[in-house]
Amino acid sequence: MENKINFEEKLEEANLLLRYREFGEACKIYDELLNENYQSPELYNNYGLALFYLDKFDEALEKFQKAIEVDTAFALAYANTGLVYLNKGEYEKAEQFFLQALERDPENPETHYNIAVTYYRLNKKNDALKHYEAFIDFSGDDYGKLKESVQKIIAQIKSIQKEEGSQV
Repeated sequence: MENKINFEEKLEEANLLLRYREFGEACKIYDELLNENYQSPELYNNYGLALFYLDKFDEALEKFQKAIEVDTAFALAYANTGLVYLNKGEYEKAEQFFLQALERDPENPETHYNIAVTYYRLNKKNDALKHYEAFIDFSGDDYGKLKESVQKIIAQIKSIQKEEGSQV
């Protein structure tokens, strides 16, 4: 029982370090916890996030993949894998992982936002619009400034579509 509490306390400490942007320190603790061979998708996912923020994309992908192996229903690991590919400019791979994340968690506003960005960059404006609108629908009272930006993007896409429609 003592190991379990010790593990949970260490995991909480690492997660706090992650939240406060102390990514290197968080990685050290996550690495320690992995040496205990604990099968926690959250551990692998959060370790992957810390590595992502340190621009260690390949290592982050390994951790997200491990989180998926531990729990194939863990939507966040798919979404974060998509985020790595989005940042690497590998939009088709990003799209695949965001879609898998949405299969598991269809109302996650951040995943809708990220796949919308992916579609926008792939010049799939209709798909982007659909997911930007889903982001607005599912984001509730959160994401104030981002919601304002997204509403402007939605208006811009609709304006472009209207112009293209009148030129046909």
